[in-house]
Amino acid sequence: MAEPILREQATAAGVMASFLRVGAPIDHASSLLLALGVVCALLGSSSPVAPALALLLGLAEKYFAWRAALDADLFALLARDPGHEAAFDAALGACMGRSTPLLQRTLAQRWQGARRFLLWQIGLVLAQALLLAAVLFLG
Repeated sequence: MAEPILREQATAAGVMASFLRVGAPIDHASSLLLALGVVCALLGSSSPVAPALALLLGLAEKYFAWRAALDADLFALLARDPGHEAAFDAALGACMGRSTPLLQRTLAQRWQGARRFLLWQIGLVLAQALLLAAVLFLG
């Protein structure tokens, strides 16, 4: 592959990795909301369902935060070693226990999947916050 194309791919993957790292402070906020949900559940709010639902939202957010953090590290790896996506996919497939390599995807396709995890994470934190605000302020 031509050197300028490799540099462009490395830059794009590095930007994606940086963008996905935004998920870390979002995850910290979710941890605080998770703790607040536990306090609400222990103090026995008027509706025990709402704090329990907020806890489930927080746990779901943890999964998406983990996936976004993993993808940030994986994109950082792609940024350090552009042009070796086939080897990357083979190694990733092996880590996942697959005997056949993963299908080769473009950087844009990889980005769409990773961005979806980050958007789910943000949506779950917002839902968690709104639900806990309703518990606290509406009783």
